[in-house]
Amino acid sequence: MARSMNGTVEGSKPLSQIAYDALRAMILSGEVKPGERLSERDLARRVRVSRTPLREALGRLERDGLAVSKPGLGYFATEFDPALVEELYEFREILEVQASRLAARRIGETGARDLRDIMRQLARFARKKKLSMDELREEVNLGLRIHEVIARESGNALVADALYQIYDRVRLLTWIDVLWYDTWSTTRREHRDLVAAVLAHDADRAAKVAQRHVRRSREGSVHVLKAQHAGGAARSMQVRPIALSNSR
Repeated sequence: MARSMNGTVEGSKPLSQIAYDALRAMILSGEVKPGERLSERDLARRVRVSRTPLREALGRLERDGLAVSKPGLGYFATEFDPALVEELYEFREILEVQASRLAARRIGETGARDLRDIMRQLARFARKKKLSMDELREEVNLGLRIHEVIARESGNALVADALYQIYDRVRLLTWIDVLWYDTWSTTRREHRDLVAAVLAHDADRAAKVAQRHVRRSREGSVHVLKAQHAGGAARSMQVRPIALSNSR
């Protein structure tokens, strides 16, 4: 396969972008665990790129908040601590409440169509009694997609860009709702309420639902992380099974 002088595969994306996309997917899917060392030698072999584009990708992941660099030790997947999560969700609440309010006022035909399409896809999960892990992963991604569309439809590019970065960082935390904390059915209802408010152009209602949703997510995430940091997670709560009961 021919490579150009700028580190690209001919007719393809730059190698650094290929490496970035692959590493980002590994982290966000949980294939790479929080706090796990990102070995350059191992990752270069898995992603099939040389060290130079891989290091560029790792630098981008660090800027995105998905990796941290420790002098003399290399890069590690971000490991959330309770204090960091508190700050992250506080920032998310400020931005998302305003984005939801603006989206309810400004949403266009494309945005409305996108939200309705997402809700149609989510409806097929709601009809099932139990979900496989692959189905659950798809539902989690669709739920986050709702927030991304609302951020975009706010009409404020700076707010949207900041929220996209936050969503990447909380994507891992979303699994706390699913696997640790019995609140996923509540998350589903909140998503339905949020979309309904935005589509109805009810700005105050959209802002109120968004605020309640973010605050509840923050409480659950912080509760679990504090238990984990105290070494008592396994004793203080029961891990959810892979197949999720579809209670409403």
